[in-house]
Amino acid sequence: MARTVDRSLARMIAFKRIVTGGASIACGVALIVVLAVRGSSPPMAALALVIFFGGGAWTLRDGLRLRRELLRS
Repeated sequence: MARTVDRSLARMIAFKRIVTGGASIACGVALIVVLAVRGSSPPMAALALVIFFGGGAWTLRDGLRLRRELLRS
């Protein structure tokens, strides 16, 4: 059966998702450090943390899954 997506394109997408997910989690950690130093925690910071950690974990997991899938085939 013919492949519908070029392997190099899929590999680039996997790499982008891994980098983006890692950067998002790193930004979440940096935000926690900033909030700890400042001592205040506005409600928007909690939403930002949910977005950083939730979206970062989801993207990182998807990138690693795609990378594993590419290595298997």
